[in-house]
Order: sequence, then C-alpha cells, then structure tokens
Amino acid sequence: MKLKTYCKTIILCLLANVIYNCTEPFALVTESFEDVLVVEATITNELKNQEIKLSRTFKLEEGSVPVYETNANVSIITSVNETYTFSHIENGLYKSNQEFQAQEGVSYMLKIKDSKGDEYMSTDEFLPSSVAIEEINTKLINIEGELGVQVLVDSEDTSNDANYFRYEYEETYKIETELFYRYDIDLDNWKEQGTQPFCAGDPELIARPENQKTCYSTNYSNDIIVTSLNGLDESKVSEFPVRFIPVSSHVLRDRYSILVKQYIQSADANNFYKVLEELGGDKNLLTDNQPGFVKGNISLKDNDNKKVIGFFDVSSITTKRVFFDYSEFEIDKPEYIYNCDDLRTLNYAATDPNAENGRAYLFWLLSVKGYKYYGQDACDVFVVPPHCGDCSTFASNEKPIFWED
Repeated sequence: MKLKTYCKTIILCLLANVIYNCTEPFALVTESFEDVLVVEATITNELKNQEIKLSRTFKLEEGSVPVYETNANVSIITSVNETYTFSHIENGLYKSNQEFQAQEGVSYMLKIKDSKGDEYMSTDEFLPSSVAIEEINTKLINIEGELGVQVLVDSEDTSNDANYFRYEYEETYKIETELFYRYDIDLDNWKEQGTQPFCAGDPELIARPENQKTCYSTNYSNDIIVTSLNGLDESKVSEFPVRFIPVSSHVLRDRYSILVKQYIQSADANNFYKVLEELGGDKNLLTDNQPGFVKGNISLKDNDNKKVIGFFDVSSITTKRVFFDYSEFEIDKPEYIYNCDDLRTLNYAATDPNAENGRAYLFWLLSVKGYKYYGQDACDVFVVPPHCGDCSTFASNEKPIFWED
C-alpha cells in the first residue's frame, strides 16, 4: 500500500526554508519536523485476529528506516459494549488478542494510546454490505508499448448498497531451479591431497535434496487500487484491472497464482484512499503544487488540530484465486529470475593450494560461496552459483497449502 509513500510526502510538506538546486548535489536536511503517528487499520468481516500497524514519521536525513510505534495501547470499542484489545507482535504490528469479525449494524471505534501518552480515537464506522467476486479473467494486452497479461475482476452488487471498491492481491509463483543437478559433492569426505588418474569416484557424491529443485515465492500488492460505481448505469464492476504482468516477467515462467481481495468500503474511506492514490503516483512531489495534509477519521482526543496520518477502515471482504502460466497466452517462456551463464569449470586434479581454478578453489566455492555441483568431465568439475542450482537459497521450498499444479 502507498501509505508509506504518503508519509514521506507529508514529511516533505512539513519542510521549511529548503533550497533545491537542480544542478549541484546537496545534503537534504529537515529544517522543520513534526512527529506524527501513522495508522494502518482495516478490520473486516473475516473471522480472524485483526491487525493494526502503527509507526511514526521520520526525518529525511534518517533515510527510509521506519520508526515503529511499539508500546501503544490499542483497542476497538463497539456499539454493543464489546471491547477488543490488541497486543504488539513485532515492528509496529498489533494483533487482536481474540478472533472477531465485523458485523453489519454494529459500529466500531478505534482507540490508541501511544508511547507518548497521547490518546487517539476514530469516528464510529460501520460494515458495508458484502459483494462477491464473480470472476477473474486474464487478457494479453499492450499498454503503452509493453505487452503483458492483465488480470481483470468482475463483480456485481445485486443489493445496490455497495458503491466503493478497493483491491489488494497476493501473488505466488512457482520456481523450477534452472540448473538443478541430482548430486552434491560430499564435503565431509573432501580429500585435500592426492590425484586420481581419471577422477573416477572422486570427489565423493551424495544425493541432493529434492526440496532444492522446486520453490515458491509470494509478493504482496503495495499500490492503492480503488474504483466506484458512481455514475455507472449498472451496479457492477466489469473487467476492472488489478494487476498487469509484463510477458518478460519471471513470475509467469513456471506457474502463477493470484489471490484478489475485494474490499467494500465507505465513501469517506474511498475518498481517503483516492487521495493517497493520487499522491503516490509517478508525479514529482517536490513541485510548487505540493499537496496539503489529508485528514482521515482519526484524531487526538480533545485536540482535533493535531495531525495523525491514516484511516480506520471497516470493510467487507471477499476473495478469489486463479492459476495460470505463460503457455496459456502463446508467448515465449520468460527467462529465469537470475542470469545463469556463470558455469565454472575447475580442475579437481590440481591439488596445489595455489593452483588457479584448482581443488582448493573448488572447495572454497562450494563451502564458502555456496556454489553447486553440476557434473564433471573426468577431472573437470562444473559448478554454478547457488541461486542457479538451488532455488531454496532465495525462495521457500514449502509448497503452499492452496497450490494447484
């Protein structure tokens, strides 16, 4: 989500007396800074431990390291006298101490007491009606000269109660190791001295684990994706784009899955996220037309003028998952995620410790740099970089429970 981008924008808006030179480098220093609480809070009609994230703005010279709010008291109060308390887990993430789900007809208010003792509260928010995702389709399209796969969502509001939609997605893709070999060199029985005439049976080999062959990686959307039904003739979302994947992307290489999350939200929440969407675009934020502060529905108790960034959103959610890969679109198979042209040949028979590309260097590549054995021709031993011979060096080798081959 673009809330972090927005927070950086707010910091820039709080700067004063900063001179920008377009031709000479300079050290960017914050002349005026306001410490502001940042709240990312959405609860839904899913029965689960709900999550809220808290952080604070930071000075530009501090880089992009987040400042987490880790010692706050967080709770949600309902109109039916229920209180849900939250505990800090890590890095500003708070989870409710019990599972709960938002219910229609019940109001919810977020309360926060931060580490400085300041108390914040939201307005009362209600759960909108739920709308199911009817279908997720994919199309091969060209956008501004780039060919790619567009993921599209169809939904229809049969109750005519839902007008504002927000989308997130989780994408998971399969990775087949580019240069997987079924054996490894047994480094526990490594022989530093001695030369075998034909290197037959030496070095000793052991079976490589199969869980180094197939892996999975997951990415989460960080864009703000919103739309509304206002002004439309029909109460339906039709072929709304949520994800564009260039045909050259490695995520399409083996098998790809996307879980689309559809949130139905209030008009105020939609307006807040629409503004964030505009602030988080590609436009230069260091212009004379700098945006002002965007007020959400959270304020400091007894001091409505103190800034706080964020919105307490109560949304109904539905999800849908699809699977596909490059072969369904008549496009070339994308390249592996890494360049694997670095196939090295080393001489196992060269036992002199100072020998170039000899046995000592081979041992160092395998034991220290993590290179992987890729067969041999007599005394010539082939090795490849770890990410080319073992996908578990950069991705998970655990198959997701939802995965379908």
